[in-house]
Amino acid sequence: MRRLGVPLKRLLRAFSLLEIVLVLFVLGIVAAALAPAMRDVVEKARREAEAKSLEELASTITASFENSDLTNLNLAALPGTIGPGDTATVFSTSTSAGYASTAAADWYAKLARARGLTPQIGVAPSATAQPELARIAFNGLGNPRLLIAAPAEPGRQRFLLVSLMARNDQLVLPAYEANAAWFDALWNTNWENKTAATPAYWSGRLTPAQLAAWSEGSGGQTQTNRLCVRRIVLPKFRVSVNNNHPTEQAFVSFNNTNPAFTAPANSGASVTPEILGGRLVIINRGAAWPGVEALRFNLHENPTVTLQ
Repeated sequence: MRRLGVPLKRLLRAFSLLEIVLVLFVLGIVAAALAPAMRDVVEKARREAEAKSLEELASTITASFENSDLTNLNLAALPGTIGPGDTATVFSTSTSAGYASTAAADWYAKLARARGLTPQIGVAPSATAQPELARIAFNGLGNPRLLIAAPAEPGRQRFLLVSLMARNDQLVLPAYEANAAWFDALWNTNWENKTAATPAYWSGRLTPAQLAAWSEGSGGQTQTNRLCVRRIVLPKFRVSVNNNHPTEQAFVSFNNTNPAFTAPANSGASVTPEILGGRLVIINRGAAWPGVEALRFNLHENPTVTLQ
């Protein structure tokens, strides 16, 4: 009689190996099916974390608008809104370049000071040289965060805090243009809408392939929500001065300029130019400057001051 022990063992061994291959094959199919869902979960967590970070940075930026140190701490130090001894904030003017160095007036350096940090001037923000500053200037993917100031307009000053949560070989932003149309294209788009289209203004400023990349997504979704955008609005106000005094003038100082506006004696009602909210306003009175201080306040509304 032929013994079957050895061939049977080989047969069982062969079946076990086949089963392992089948299990691995099935696991591969399951992993491939789950990969997009897992990727979406990871990307969503990153976007939510970045949105929280931008919210915290925006809070510091908004608080800085109350500071009278326009050179070092107030981020709303724009040309035409600062005193002769102040330095204007340097905002982002590139949508792709990183930060190769740190200047005293760079927005991220001023923001760092407003958060109690001391940036090293002349040293680039990086994980090794200035890690705390780098955490302000760059997001978790290593992309530069952008703080962009809108062109001057009546009634308000707008800012955009922008962070692209994608590699630059996946998605790109159009090159910066210093005009209202470029700014409004970002401002007016609902970047949290997963089915939103890119701004029409981007057509011709990105290549067809770059635009197509923003439109790619599963289930009718686009990639627009991978751009995190925080809008900041700083209102502008005017001070109305009613000077009914026969001999004394009213001297209104703001934007670290003494005096920035004068209401002559017995001139009746007059109104200052627009002033950014939060600015320190000081009013002196007298026959000639500097006179004596009569009032000081931070600007949060359109106030009326009467001198009589």
